[in-house]
Amino acid sequence: MAKSKGTALVTGGAKRLGRAFCEALAEDGYDIAVHYYTSERDAQSLIDALSAKGVTARAFGADFFDADAIETLLPAVNAAMGPVSLLVNSASIFEDDSVESVSAQSFRAHMEANTLAPVLLSKAFAAQAPEGAMIFNLLDYKLFNINADFYSYTISKAALKAVTEMLARALAPRIRVNGVAPGLTLPSPYHDEATFERLHNDNPLQCGPTPDDLVRTLRWFLATPSVSGQIVCVDGGQHFDPRLTRDVFGALGS
Repeated sequence: MAKSKGTALVTGGAKRLGRAFCEALAEDGYDIAVHYYTSERDAQSLIDALSAKGVTARAFGADFFDADAIETLLPAVNAAMGPVSLLVNSASIFEDDSVESVSAQSFRAHMEANTLAPVLLSKAFAAQAPEGAMIFNLLDYKLFNINADFYSYTISKAALKAVTEMLARALAPRIRVNGVAPGLTLPSPYHDEATFERLHNDNPLQCGPTPDDLVRTLRWFLATPSVSGQIVCVDGGQHFDPRLTRDVFGALGS
């Protein structure tokens, strides 16, 4: 068996895009640490599937609304699996609020899960990461075509964009930090399958992103050691679509 490339910690790794990253990184030779919050059954299913292929994989539960739980996650992975050489900050919450409806509770929830968790995990990661390690943050195309929908969510991701750029400066040359800003990739709770199918390719390229596209983006960053501080939009051109004065669900919904 080929030597492991090290341990990759993927937050929100049990489902959706996080699961796609876990499966791809396992194929590429990483040991996989799957973080989950409420999706323990999905996490264990993934661990079982990876283990059946001979991959070293373990699941780690942590509540990202609890700072103590965030701060103990990476040490727990270290203790069980050794140093983490790749941190994929994929977990996030995506709840609808607006300038009119925002509350302290909705704002804090998004900032804790989507910004504070990656900040604290990156701090712990940097303290133990080997040279050549990388942090990879999941952002959103709408940061480059801004609108006020999903108000707290958008602010939290804008903050994470700044974190990505600041960490790239602070951690060079030992650690690289990059990110991807996807467009509409998978159905969300805010639309049904038919609506998703209609909106997915409604972009300048008439080609919506897939999980495989995002996996290829992560693999490109990993394979290109001269790149840091970069954020790539993978969105079919949604970041320059002039129609998107609102979120894609609203602007293209009729």
